[in-house]
Amino acid sequence: MENEEKIARRFMPGIIKCYRHLAGLSQQQLADSVGVSKGFISALEGGRSVPNLDMLVQLADALRVSPGEMVDAMVAEADKAMRK
Repeated sequence: MENEEKIARRFMPGIIKCYRHLAGLSQQQLADSVGVSKGFISALEGGRSVPNLDMLVQLADALRVSPGEMVDAMVAEADKAMRK
């Protein structure tokens, strides 16, 4: 479990930020749509916090992607980094 959190903490921030940009949302707009503070979104994108499953589902919904797509993108980034 600890290893998965390290992977999520390293790669999920970029995934969230990328999908947020693709959705054309500011941090504040994303925060408003999931009912959290802009600071929390900043913490997610900065790797200082990791979304739990419920939050991942809410984020994905707000970003108009599936939670699985976000996880797959994170795993792909981790896999790519491990191959270097």
